[in-house]
Amino acid sequence: MWNWIASNHQVIGAMANIAMLFVWIAYLQVFVSSYRRQKRSKILINRGAGSGLEARCLISNMSAEAIYIESLIVSVETTDGHWSYPVTELLEGRSDLELATRQGPLQTGQLIDIGSFQSLIQPVLRRGMGLDGTVAPSDLDNLVAFEIKVIAVHGSEDLLSGAVRRFDVIRQQNRLLLKGHAVATHQIRSRRERKRLEDEVKADL
Repeated sequence: MWNWIASNHQVIGAMANIAMLFVWIAYLQVFVSSYRRQKRSKILINRGAGSGLEARCLISNMSAEAIYIESLIVSVETTDGHWSYPVTELLEGRSDLELATRQGPLQTGQLIDIGSFQSLIQPVLRRGMGLDGTVAPSDLDNLVAFEIKVIAVHGSEDLLSGAVRRFDVIRQQNRLLLKGHAVATHQIRSRRERKRLEDEVKADL
């Protein structure tokens, strides 16, 4: 055994170096993957203080760095069609600060109440325009679902970050109840999607 090792020590040494190289490559991939996860934005959109349209829409920043909320877009789906409209500017007082806008910084782990879901939907129904120029209905009778989209600046990144969550409307005992279409908030992370966010922000200027 020892004779074989002595006669093949160069080959064994080369194989050991190659194995060590693969170990370091695997370690580097784990490190880079962990670093990228930490640098990604993570914005949560949740419902609180109720189960209907009176419930509050809560935005949480679970990123490792602060974000700046640049724009809020609400898309409404009814039996008559789809409509979208920016709701960044307030139409009612915000529960934490009496400001005229929903824009602003959000620190790591911080949560903000941007108003009731009804206060977010109503501007879309009053002012929203469809792609074919049709005007949105002014009532909630035909409401099927809606999406809340948060567009934000994250850290020192050049591209905007964002998140979107869809809520389905369920009619139960003459009440409109809200249910998240998916368990988690969808994070907008692909480069193509993030570039499109710039156009949506321009429409909100």
